[in-house]
Amino acid sequence: MFTPPRPPLVNTRVSHVDYVRTLCITPDGQTLITGDSKDIRLWHLGSGQLLRILPGHLEPVRSLAISPGGKLLASSSNDGTIKIWCLEHGSLLRTLTGHLGAVLSLKISSNGQTLVSGSNDNSLKVWNLKDGKLLRNLTGHSGSVMAVTMSPDGENIISGSFDSTIKIWQTSNGKMLRSIKAHCNWVASLVMNPDGQTFASASSDQTIKIWQLKTGKLLNTLKSHSNWVDALAISADGKTLASSGSDQTIKIWKLGKDGKPQTSSPLYNLTGHSGAILSLGISSDNHTLVSSSDDNTVRFWQLNTGKLLRIINNKDNNSFYFSSAEKPAMLSDDDDSTIRMWRVRSGD
Repeated sequence: MFTPPRPPLVNTRVSHVDYVRTLCITPDGQTLITGDSKDIRLWHLGSGQLLRILPGHLEPVRSLAISPGGKLLASSSNDGTIKIWCLEHGSLLRTLTGHLGAVLSLKISSNGQTLVSGSNDNSLKVWNLKDGKLLRNLTGHSGSVMAVTMSPDGENIISGSFDSTIKIWQTSNGKMLRSIKAHCNWVASLVMNPDGQTFASASSDQTIKIWQLKTGKLLNTLKSHSNWVDALAISADGKTLASSGSDQTIKIWKLGKDGKPQTSSPLYNLTGHSGAILSLGISSDNHTLVSSSDDNTVRFWQLNTGKLLRIINNKDNNSFYFSSAEKPAMLSDDDDSTIRMWRVRSGD
């Protein structure tokens, strides 16, 4: 196990207002989408350039989900709403209401037809993504639904809750198929392996667990974090699992064909954040890992080496600083309310 060194940084500025609570990456691997206190921001993944801001929520954005084709974005918030956006035009298509509390988690099915939401009203809701119609309401948890995911075939919904349980549901009729007393504390994150056979859960009990979907059988328990585990991400090829949490570290695990980690220890640790790491995303080409933290930074890493590529840093709750060890670029905001991007060349 090794901890990759951090490169020197060159700081430049771009407007932002708060730390990023949630993020996702478009299927084409070109755009990073982040959610903060009220707004959604779209960034070019390669350069870090701010492309667009989507305002609309009244309270912090808690979850983001993108359709398989990359055309639609769903966002949820502490304001109790879910918003559906057209990414091409940056336009708000509709607002979904019905939850009685903050909407904490979202997942769009692999066929792009269904949206699942989880809330601190202890319920899940299943929506028709195309027209926003509520299809069914799923109840059974006795605590906030902190995380949701779906099987690749769309037949099953998996939910994790503040009540420490994981529940598996049949999507077509909303029937609860299985309830698992999964952790000793709340379930913070869930990810489905792309093979559809296994899924992973993370908890504030400091563990990560690997489960068989069909039977609900526990396959493996990983104990490496020294504090709450807040986030998980899995690569598109199903070979790499990333975990992060309140211990300020990201751990990279190599998975075998059976979906279980190849070793009981992570391949390596990524350090540099000075706060809890709340969200993770891996690009579809399996090359880039992105992390966000309540230390007001978003960091970009090379997944296969752990090399730190760049940082977006909110120094003063008014400005984000884009930093890069390679091909740095400077962004400036001028009095005419425009943002300009400049390429920095050594010696100029």
